[in-house]
Amino acid sequence: MENSATAKSTNRKKKKEPWEIVLKDRFLKNEKPDNPYLTALLYFIVCFLSFLLVFVCFFQLCEIKGASMLNTLHDGDHILLLRISTQYKRGDIVIITKEKEDSSQSNKNKNIVKRVVAVAGDSIRFDLVNNGDDAEVVLYLMKKGTDEFLPVSEPYLKEPMNKNSPSFSKIEFGKEIKIEDGFIYVLGDNRNISQDSREDGPYSTKYVYGKRVLTVEKGSLLEKLLSFLYHPNDAVD
Repeated sequence: MENSATAKSTNRKKKKEPWEIVLKDRFLKNEKPDNPYLTALLYFIVCFLSFLLVFVCFFQLCEIKGASMLNTLHDGDHILLLRISTQYKRGDIVIITKEKEDSSQSNKNKNIVKRVVAVAGDSIRFDLVNNGDDAEVVLYLMKKGTDEFLPVSEPYLKEPMNKNSPSFSKIEFGKEIKIEDGFIYVLGDNRNISQDSREDGPYSTKYVYGKRVLTVEKGSLLEKLLSFLYHPNDAVD
């Protein structure tokens, strides 16, 4: 009698843990699960956590500080960055890490947000529209593989470039600037106050922190979710 009870107990189907249903039975033995709803839920959880891990590793939320990208980006805006990109095209908005001029500060690096206007193989030049005190400046581009400079249409500019802008202090108007391999030329959309490649020259792509994927709408659910996922001290200037 005792042996019979023991046999029944041994033959009784052992209750399986959820992880066994998914990892052991479904993936290793390819057995049909007893509870398909539980399996579906676990599949969803695994996929969601995997997506979350990839998203956090390869993307980054940044907050805009300053006015150098008006009217495209405003102070306090959030943008979502792709961190793993190595290819950049004209018109991309990127975050570049550069050294601060004041080396006495504990943090020697700062992030700047700018627009790519020329890539490797391109040439650019800045031409004056007229010679008056408030002469406007037009950007000309000769794309890689072409032999003609053409004016760049820039509807995103806050206002026309003025030759008296401090950032033009190192620029020789009418002179060709060649962009070498591994470099990009970047400018702010608010050109008359922006500090960019006009002062520093082309930036190496190895200093690009990430490029914008989208601008997150203020007060949206997505902004709240991303602010929860990412560290808040990723501001850019």
